[in-house]
This record gives sequence, structure tokens and C-alpha cells, in this order.
Amino acid sequence: MEGIFMLTRRGFLIGAGGLLTAAFAKDAQSFIRRNGQPLLASPAEVAETMYWYDGGEQGYLLTVGPWDFCPPPPTWRDFFTGEGIAHRTEPEIHAIWEKHGIGSKDYDDPVDGWSWETRFDLETGPCAKAYRLLKKLDLGPKLGRVSDEPHLVFCEGDLANDDSRWVDARDELTLSLLQARLIDLKLPIRIAQGI
Repeated sequence: MEGIFMLTRRGFLIGAGGLLTAAFAKDAQSFIRRNGQPLLASPAEVAETMYWYDGGEQGYLLTVGPWDFCPPPPTWRDFFTGEGIAHRTEPEIHAIWEKHGIGSKDYDDPVDGWSWETRFDLETGPCAKAYRLLKKLDLGPKLGRVSDEPHLVFCEGDLANDDSRWVDARDELTLSLLQARLIDLKLPIRIAQGI
């Protein structure tokens, strides 16, 4: 199911102070016309990079970290260790059996592919991380005519057994306004073009 919204069809909060002003929006539009690229201000500190990739008719695909395919599943033991999940004592082994349906004899088997890929599509993959991050932020009020305004498109898999989640930015102005809003929110996230 696909929805064009920012926490229910939301555009960017412009004019509330900080970097995201009506003057900034005009400057960004002018910059885009001259350079064919979004105007991306740089946050004072950068702890994470959100990448944008040409996504065709929907605009630009956003990812937290570089876009990548789902990696091969680890063994259950490596998964538990990496996630800090206790799995050695009798009560811990019982809890793992309850949650994952495996016993200690299965710890060296790979995590089943469907569970691993679903987790990647919903939580740990770069597209899912962007979806989850942007979905929870206050990026602005509802706009009357979304088709004429910068906006994000939050997408959910629309095919059977497709649990993927991703976000598309409508255009270069959307990318510019998103970066400005992230700076206004004091988030150390830089937006850059992915390769």
C-alpha cells in the first residue's frame, strides 16, 4: 500500500524560524534551477548520512547509509551475540525457543531467510531506516495541494509477501527543505547523493 504523506500528507514547516524560511525556499529553488542539484546546507556535526538516489517517477529514494541488498543471514548464535540476546542458560534457551522456535542445537544454523529478509525490509535495511526515522519526525503541517508542493512519499510493499518500506522525496526542493529541517531539528544528519 502506498501513501503520499509525511505523517499523513505533510509538507515542510516553513517560516518557523531557523534555517527553513520562505527566503531559504526561494534561494533553494533558484539554486536548483541554476545547478540542477538540491541546495544542501551542511549540519554543524555529522553523525549519519542520508543518501538520495534517482528513483524514477516517484522522485528520489532515500536511505540511511548507502543503499544495499540484504546481506546473507548469519548463524543464530552470531545473531544472538550481535543483538546482545542472552542465549546460554536454561531459562534463556527456553525464552529463545518461545520467541524463535529453535533450540540450542540449532544455534549454528543460519537464521531462516524469510525472517532475516523481513527484518531487513522493516528494520535494519537502509531504506527501512530512512522510513522509520522520517516517519517519526515533525517535518511540517498538512498542505492543501500536495502535487504542487514539496513532499515525501512513504511507501509500503504492495505485492504479496513484500514487507519493504521506503521513502521517496518528490524533487530537489524536497531534498533541500528536508536537509534544512533536519538542521533545524538539530539532527546530525547530512543528505548526500548516493552512488
